[in-house]
Amino acid sequence: MNRRAIANFCAIPAALFLLLIGILHSIVNVSGLRRALARGEIAARFGEPVLINAAFSGLFLSFLGIFVLLLLPGLRSGSRQAGRVVTAIGIFVGALGIAGYIWVPTKPLVLIFLFFGMLLAAPILIWRREFTNP
Repeated sequence: MNRRAIANFCAIPAALFLLLIGILHSIVNVSGLRRALARGEIAARFGEPVLINAAFSGLFLSFLGIFVLLLLPGLRSGSRQAGRVVTAIGIFVGALGIAGYIWVPTKPLVLIFLFFGMLLAAPILIWRREFTNP
């Protein structure tokens, strides 16, 4: 597998997933938390910090997706540094998936983060000799 294939078939879908799931996470969680606050399910004193946490966690996921998209030219040229950064992001996203499943084992849907994290990290680790440029 060459560098271009790794970038096109693995990094682009994973980056787009992170970007879109981050936007969706912010929109859905903020609106859901506002409804929960209005119903009184969440104490009013915790309302603002919880809303801010939900919004920024979605923005962080989107930032990771944008960052991977910005590193695509480096992956295509065979940059070791770009490969290392994308691998670190993939391992982090995969660890989030595992942690989410351990935290709430009744919702196996969070394992999709493990899938997309490994989609980022595994090809670069397997074909790391393709990335020879500094």
